[in-house]
Amino acid sequence: MPAMSARVQTQFRGETGDLAHRVPILEKLAPAHFEQERAKIFRRAWLPVAHASDVPEPGSYLVRNLPTLQTSLLVARGRDGQVRSFHNVCTHRGNKLVREGHGCRRQFSCGFHGWTFSPEGELLVVTDEHQFQDLDKASLGLRPVHTEVWEDLVFVNVEPEPREPLRAWLGELAGDYGGYFARHVRASSNRVIVKCNWNLCVNSFTEGYHTLYIHRNSVPDYQGGTINPQRHRPLMQMFRRHHRYSAPANPDHVLTPAEALAVKYGRKILPAFDGDMTGMPPGVNPARYEHWAFDVVQFFPNVVILFGNHWHIELFFWPVDATTTEVVQDFWFYTPATIGERVSHQFFLSRGRQVFLEDLTTLEAQQEMLSSGALTHPQLSRQEMSLQHRYKVTQEMLAAP
Repeated sequence: MPAMSARVQTQFRGETGDLAHRVPILEKLAPAHFEQERAKIFRRAWLPVAHASDVPEPGSYLVRNLPTLQTSLLVARGRDGQVRSFHNVCTHRGNKLVREGHGCRRQFSCGFHGWTFSPEGELLVVTDEHQFQDLDKASLGLRPVHTEVWEDLVFVNVEPEPREPLRAWLGELAGDYGGYFARHVRASSNRVIVKCNWNLCVNSFTEGYHTLYIHRNSVPDYQGGTINPQRHRPLMQMFRRHHRYSAPANPDHVLTPAEALAVKYGRKILPAFDGDMTGMPPGVNPARYEHWAFDVVQFFPNVVILFGNHWHIELFFWPVDATTTEVVQDFWFYTPATIGERVSHQFFLSRGRQVFLEDLTTLEAQQEMLSSGALTHPQLSRQEMSLQHRYKVTQEMLAAP
């Protein structure tokens, strides 16, 4: 199923014949529809909420507030080395056990009445215990949330019993990224609240059609070039729930003076790419396309990761309500060994933030106009097939009993 762009063809893999190229968007923006998504998608999905490397030693913890699930989680590594997640609630009177942040503690004490819990969730201390009748401490530990770790990412599932284990949820992606995340360290994190439905937010980061236009001033020639002027994706893959595509580098890209200086002291990171595949697992540039820039993978429903060789970017889209989304962007780069590499990182961080902010510029304008009802069925191209696929998966999950 080729789609031509000068001398470049898009290779499509997976089931694509039943995808709809016109989407009834207005109904997807309604509050009632969002409540269905919250109940049948987010409360049933495996969702990445942290990294195992964020809690490196016994007693390490972090608080992850999840507005979508209307809860706060306490993610902690136990004395046995296992990473666990709990609802961040004291089982005495329902106080939030740890208000925010991260750190390392031997135990967690509630500031309300001093009840104390271990990193494994066990209730250790009930203050003034003899005043309680029929107290069963064994049943009053922290309320656990199903937690599994995949390639350093900590996934949770809040159902009483998940419908499938994490690796089944990840499907074809589960074995594709062995060791990849260990190559990089977090370099920066950005958080933005936008007045926009989460579906529109995810959509803006899962197609490359826009890059020629939105980024024409910041990174005008970083993709495509004369062999691919419309920047068609060399590979697009549709899986059972997730999707992946590769972005094309521009072999004719000319380094700006600032880029040239950054590259002199470090490695090429967006918007300049070297295509080095040394040591990359099979999921990175799976087609081994010669002029490769990076891959975009959407882990359904709300996480998008850009996979590069010396870097990756993680994007989390947490809906607060039908018209509000929390967007978190984390940059991960190769570990800098010199001051020059640290300075090089700062240039690429600055450029990356600029591109990220440009991607956000259309979101609230889209929300406003689509909510007006003036356009009820946006038209999607084959280069936006990832959006078509995501809406199909959404409908399947909403239709499930």
